[in-house]
Amino acid sequence: MIKIVFQKRGNTLTPFSQEDTEKLSRFKNRQIVTGSISGTTKERSLRQLRLFFACCRTIVENTQDVNWDNVDKVKNQIKVKLQFIDLNKSTVVNNVFYPHYRSISFEELKFMEANTFFDRAFPIMAKKIGITVDELLENAERS
Repeated sequence: MIKIVFQKRGNTLTPFSQEDTEKLSRFKNRQIVTGSISGTTKERSLRQLRLFFACCRTIVENTQDVNWDNVDKVKNQIKVKLQFIDLNKSTVVNNVFYPHYRSISFEELKFMEANTFFDRAFPIMAKKIGITVDELLENAERS
């Protein structure tokens, strides 16, 4: 099963992000696709999440680091650096801690937690490619 986030625009569902568009492209044109739909009731900002993923793409385009060379890797590196761990889902096996990193999805992350996550993430991302946070955000907003 592929999870794709859509945004309702009139009577049309539009993929929410570039990543969602890429996931949708796995299906053939005119292929019948089934799924269940739920809306978010949380106060999350679509613009903020789009900006984060635009910043992720900016990092990908401006680094040669193989640990940061796609959007998912950037997102995961940020989670690691921020220690964005769900302790209830993490495990310990033979005295080795295996962290389970929290999701930033609308379903899992509340508004204020999301603000904190993004506020802490942007400086890490900017530093990775040697620019200021303002430069990172300006570049991401242009893309």
